[in-house]
Amino acid sequence: MPELPEVETIKISLQTILGSRIKGIELRRSDILRCREYDLDEIQGMTVSAVSRRGKYLLLEFENRYNLVVHMGMSGRFYLESETAQEVKPHVHVLIFLDNGKRIAFQDARRFGGLWLLKDIGRFFERLGKEPLADDFTASYLEKSLKGRKVTIKSFLLNQKPVCGLGNIYVDEALFTAGIRPERIAESLTVKEASSLHRAIRRVLRSSIEQRGTTFRDYRDGYNQKGNFQNHLQVYGKAGQPCPKCGHPLDKTVIAGRSSHYCQHCQN
Repeated sequence: MPELPEVETIKISLQTILGSRIKGIELRRSDILRCREYDLDEIQGMTVSAVSRRGKYLLLEFENRYNLVVHMGMSGRFYLESETAQEVKPHVHVLIFLDNGKRIAFQDARRFGGLWLLKDIGRFFERLGKEPLADDFTASYLEKSLKGRKVTIKSFLLNQKPVCGLGNIYVDEALFTAGIRPERIAESLTVKEASSLHRAIRRVLRSSIEQRGTTFRDYRDGYNQKGNFQNHLQVYGKAGQPCPKCGHPLDKTVIAGRSSHYCQHCQN
């Protein structure tokens, strides 16, 4: 599933469409519309005023509080291509035609993703926590949020309410960078460990964004190109391989139904 760095990369890729007008929409599969506070054809003729991100969601903003919210699910892609591209790829469910000679394709083979046609995005996003790269996500905030939390730190970070946008890949990478085991109980982290984890989260996310995200199979950026951070992962998906710090074989376990990769020697 695309996580914060992947969606942020798509957002950055799509900044070129700002100011473009929507001149046509082709809905090829209606069940990918998860919520309709307006009809899709109402945004025809409107200009894209902003492309933004909230957690793992991508937003296209138009005038009069019209918003198109996109979630990639497990296999979704949202990318630009030429309007004259002759072949529509398999599993493309929506095509949005722009007046700049481009079209946007929403492609999702497994259909766990979807589009939300919203006017009240505040209510839609009210349950999401702080953005981990924002100024108000501080080490102090993280340390205070951990107090009284008797779940594993892995579960805590995957829960989108304290902090949003993190998924399995970047939680494992951040915990390894911070030297904290994924099965540790969240409230057991010291102030020093919370500060280290805060730095690790931001460092890992920024590094992935610089590499345009992680591609194992499905993810593509806004130009339908692969990311490169899979070549820089330290532990995720590397069970049995030597730890990049100590050389001992990396371990894998299941926490809250999710695979977790870590080093039992370097993480406490």
